[in-house]
Amino acid sequence: MRQPDSRASQPPAPSPLRNPAFRKLLAISITVAIGYGLVVPVLPNFARSFDVSLAAVGLVFFVFGLTRFLFGLVGGLVVDRFGDRFSVMAGLLIVSLSSYASGFATSFPQLVAARGFGGAGSALFIAGLMNRIIRTIEPEAMGRATGQFRSSFLVGISVGPLLGGVVAKYFGASATFHVYGTGLLIAAVIAYVVMAGQAVDRTAPRTSPLESLRAAAPLLRDRRYVLALAATFVGWWVLAGPAQTIGPVFAAEQLDFSQFAIGAAVTLLSIGEVLILFAAGSAADRLGRKAVLVPSLVVTAVAIALVGQIEQAPWAYFPLMVAAGAGVAAGSTAAGGLLADSIRARGAQQRGGSGAAVGVNQMAGDLGYLLAPTTVGFLAEMGGFGVAFIAAALPAALLLAWAVTLPNYRAERSGDDDQPAEAATEPGSVAP
Repeated sequence: MRQPDSRASQPPAPSPLRNPAFRKLLAISITVAIGYGLVVPVLPNFARSFDVSLAAVGLVFFVFGLTRFLFGLVGGLVVDRFGDRFSVMAGLLIVSLSSYASGFATSFPQLVAARGFGGAGSALFIAGLMNRIIRTIEPEAMGRATGQFRSSFLVGISVGPLLGGVVAKYFGASATFHVYGTGLLIAAVIAYVVMAGQAVDRTAPRTSPLESLRAAAPLLRDRRYVLALAATFVGWWVLAGPAQTIGPVFAAEQLDFSQFAIGAAVTLLSIGEVLILFAAGSAADRLGRKAVLVPSLVVTAVAIALVGQIEQAPWAYFPLMVAAGAGVAAGSTAAGGLLADSIRARGAQQRGGSGAAVGVNQMAGDLGYLLAPTTVGFLAEMGGFGVAFIAAALPAALLLAWAVTLPNYRAERSGDDDQPAEAATEPGSVAP
């Protein structure tokens, strides 16, 4: 007879927002996100001002994403060798230099090179900040921490474009890059101050790249970690391809939407994320990771598949964008919990391999970000939008088919071994 789960009678872990160290990390995130949002509405037209094609404009974004992907593991190894604080500060300073260089660019190749260089800094920053969050927050609160961290970035991105438009109007497009670079310098100062002297920084092991890889290698045999990688890939695949790149083209060409309506739909995508993040994070911690991941994948797959089938009901595009955003956001909270659970359970954190593990997870997301726009766009050209959006939903559907067969993983109290919510001796389960 299965014994009752003792965790059911335990009070929930405190909200991560009650942790002063976590709140300070959110301050860094919001500062960076506002700066990033500054250049979002400006960068495409700034690149276009060099008299290049629309395809060439896309190259600016592709090179940035490719560089960040290639430096994903490098960023993680830097974290394990030199620490979270060093990685965050180095990443911010590199992206700041990249932003200044972009603003001073006098040719399109210079702009591409400057933005591409920034991708390396972005990888360092994300690896350092995520690794510090995992080391700061208890496993049983990691779902909420992921949601709150993502919310902070969304808030910053929402505010940034408005400020960027004002700066570009009165001071010129290049000025937005200089303001962004200055904002990153401010964020680096904040990181220097708030990340210093914390216990997690003083006690973190320092390992060589080879030692870091060895410490992280056991994670590849943990289904929680592999599931987290897959969920991260699916989330960025959906956002970068069918939602933010091909979706607006479909809305313009097939639904005859105005630019205002398209912009409103993209905004609703973010609103869908914000609306669900806190509830999903709490559910992932209380009810288990699978209890949130499976429904999120159902919503994501159905919403994306339906987008290409609504030519007779164009109004449906708006609620489907809300649903897609909510599905991706909920999945991200489960993925964040699974990532933290597996890193702690496999001892990667104690042995100095957590940075490498976080870096590989970031690479999984960047891979989805890179592959989706071209792949879904090609399918739309070859088979039409209806086929393309159904195909775009397949990664979520395939992950769903696998996720439903797994235990409902939940985090144990800090200091205990992680186990699935089901009995640890379940046939086929991965021993933590």
